Amino acid sequence: MTSHLLDPTTPNTPAAAERAGRSAGSLLLPVAGGALIAGSLLYVAGMATSPGAVSVEPADYIASLARDPGQTTLSAVLLHYGNMALALAWLAAPALVRGRRGRIGTIAGALLSAVGLVTVTGFVLYDYWTGAIGRVLEAGTAVELFETVAADPGLVPVGLLTMFGLLGPVIAYIGLARAGVTGWWLPLPAVASLVGSMVVPFSPLAHGGFALVGAVPAIVVGLRLIQRNRAEAAVA
Repeated sequence: MTSHLLDPTTPNTPAAAERAGRSAGSLLLPVAGGALIAGSLLYVAGMATSPGAVSVEPADYIASLARDPGQTTLSAVLLHYGNMALALAWLAAPALVRGRRGRIGTIAGALLSAVGLVTVTGFVLYDYWTGAIGRVLEAGTAVELFETVAADPGLVPVGLLTMFGLLGPVIAYIGLARAGVTGWWLPLPAVASLVGSMVVPFSPLAHGGFALVGAVPAIVVGLRLIQRNRAEAAVA
């Protein structure tokens, strides 16, 4: 009888109870799910409130950010924290995959998304500097300084890494669809949003709309993470 009570395989022992419980990491699933949803909406709001520019020429771009410091700050803050939330949340997406199908694509897409979006998060802070030189310096000097910084070789890899933030989610959506976590329709809004934003000249409302379409699959993944947490909690 004594040996039975001390047997670590007995369901009533602390060791068995500990094995049956959920890991602390699993509790981050709803946090990540909420971050995917909130980050997507913050990004949409940031795009919709972005200052409009007459053209993509440096002089017009600088003038647009210098025109209204409050709007520039609002947009930059929304985009900064939206991208940050998305970057961190994507690291939890592979937890949705069970089995081998779709695993590599989901992991690769999640990692690319995290790296790319974190890079964008830092790059967005560039807007404060661009707006400031447009207000403080004469227009020609501001353009010269802007182009000098933009030509720095160190910004080349930064620009390449930001592309990961665009391609990574699409790869992850394909991986999740292959794993059976979501339907195959999921990558379509992301691709449509990406193509539209590249083809149509920048406009806050238009690109805010594209961002909203592109947010749909990210929100779906966020909801899946929350649902997975509830399902696991129900059987724990």
